[in-house]
Amino acid sequence: MASRLWSTLFLAALVGLTPVDVLADDDEVIFDLDEDEDEDEDPPPERLQEADNVEGDEGDPDELASPAPQEAGEQPLERGFLEVEEGDEDEDDTPIGQLKPGEDNAALYRAKLAELEGMSADEEAMGWEEYLSQYPQSVFRKVIEERQEVLSEALYTEGIPDPGQDAGKAELNFAQGMLIEPIDPRSRFRAGFTWGFPNWINLLVDYERQLQRNMSVHGGTQRRPGGWNLETGVRYAIIKDTRTEFILTAIGDVHLNVNPIAPAFRPQIAAGKRIQMGSGHMDIQAQAGPDLMLYSAEFSPRLVGGLNITLSPSENVEAFLETHSYMKDLGWAEGNPFRFNQIAFGMRFMGKKDSGNGSYLSGGAGATVPYSINYWRYHYGAVMGDFNYYQ
Repeated sequence: MASRLWSTLFLAALVGLTPVDVLADDDEVIFDLDEDEDEDEDPPPERLQEADNVEGDEGDPDELASPAPQEAGEQPLERGFLEVEEGDEDEDDTPIGQLKPGEDNAALYRAKLAELEGMSADEEAMGWEEYLSQYPQSVFRKVIEERQEVLSEALYTEGIPDPGQDAGKAELNFAQGMLIEPIDPRSRFRAGFTWGFPNWINLLVDYERQLQRNMSVHGGTQRRPGGWNLETGVRYAIIKDTRTEFILTAIGDVHLNVNPIAPAFRPQIAAGKRIQMGSGHMDIQAQAGPDLMLYSAEFSPRLVGGLNITLSPSENVEAFLETHSYMKDLGWAEGNPFRFNQIAFGMRFMGKKDSGNGSYLSGGAGATVPYSINYWRYHYGAVMGDFNYYQ
């Protein structure tokens, strides 16, 4: 009985010593639990809101929800249509490890953009070709292919053309042969030589002036199988298109053979096609036509023509293989016409274009040997070279 009394007194003393504010808090908690559960919750403390925001971001909630800036190396380059458009950045959410074979995402695409920044047109074109080979299912394939088309046009023109420029009006810069006639109307000065064993020598000087993109006139002198000649004429490109990379040219030359004196007219038709090969290309061209020579005693028509294949692994180096035919009296009953047909090979080196006016230099060197001759034996083999200044 005494122990119960002491227990009662101890509890009463403990209650009396409990702070009033604690009891009040307990009462408040009990009261809150009995309230309607549908009542709106109080807003979170202000310090929690501050923790949820990016330090320094204020204003539009949409701006606060945007992702933090990426590292400098991952930013898309300022290349217009090559930038990652709105919505494409969602591809970043797919981890690289979860991509299917041949697929990419925005992170891989931006990394390639950064890698190719500042490269030349041929290097950038090669880089995008490698990228599409690695990621053929790229979501950016369309814009990459558009970029490749622009780079292809830029390789042999004066820089990357503006998006609005008509590719059909740009210069084609088609390969020039050594023995056959140039078929791309351009403004150029040309000087060259051929020295053949045992006693053949040819010195060539010619100036061509472009009147418009597809037409030029020229004049000069050189030694042909008929002798030394004074020459002039016109070259008109019926088709000259960088979209199809095809050229069709009509050549109308008049020349005067000086020893013996014989005026002549040499009409030719020529065609050429460029074939893209990775970062380089190959130009194939052929031409043929009569050379109508009028001697004092007779009319002497000849057949002239040739074929040239030029491989350009880069914009500064070319390697060529060429044939040239010169024949007459094809209708002889004996069927054994005069002919002097040659095959030539060599290289050509292109200088850097002047950024101010687009002019540049080129020089070529090679050798030629006759492969089919009859009656005419001008030489048994020759070395040759030329120099060109394009304006």
